Amino acid sequence: MKILDIQRDLEESLTGLSTSTLPPTLEGLRHLPVNDRNPQVSIRNLDKGRKVREDADASYFDPDRCEVVIRFVAVEDAHEEQDWRESSTLGPDGKADVFDFETATGQLLDTLKEVESTRPFVGLKWFRDQFLPACGHAWAGDPRTSGALLRHATEQRLILTSRAPNPYQPHHPVTAIRINRRHPRFQSAASEDRAGFTPVRIRGGAISDTVLGDRR
Repeated sequence: MKILDIQRDLEESLTGLSTSTLPPTLEGLRHLPVNDRNPQVSIRNLDKGRKVREDADASYFDPDRCEVVIRFVAVEDAHEEQDWRESSTLGPDGKADVFDFETATGQLLDTLKEVESTRPFVGLKWFRDQFLPACGHAWAGDPRTSGALLRHATEQRLILTSRAPNPYQPHHPVTAIRINRRHPRFQSAASEDRAGFTPVRIRGGAISDTVLGDRR
């Protein structure tokens, strides 16, 4: 059995919560106001911050390193996301070139980190609709693609959202986004930066001796 098979079995069991038969431990799910939304299940690796490969064997699931994420999405949103993930474009050689999801996610995060350092906060709508299309990435001109990447990064807790004052409309705050620097993906990079630090030895006596000498 593959990871994909498990995800589909879970989605089928959660479809129609009001009428489906659930184990007693999951009866609480019936109280969720999901209405006519469809369940969408994904198994994710906490260390890598991304989905486990759907063609991986079911034994790959590790309770200490993986999580099962259940979303309830509108029918049209589910179809849109599926079409986008399965889409491909034609490369220069005329062959299908599948969209590199992980590379694009990395580019999105790098772009957000860069713009974060220049502004008090980064508005989600401004970043998605104005800044990204001008940043030069091939995928950034398609609002559907950039929107899907932002949703994915937010679901993975790679990006955090908050409310920020709107300088133009004080009574209507904007949604701001920022990099979650505590996420394991960025912690490893921070550790490498710290490991690369080399202290420089300065000739002379200890600073403590100098301070004590000045006090005498």
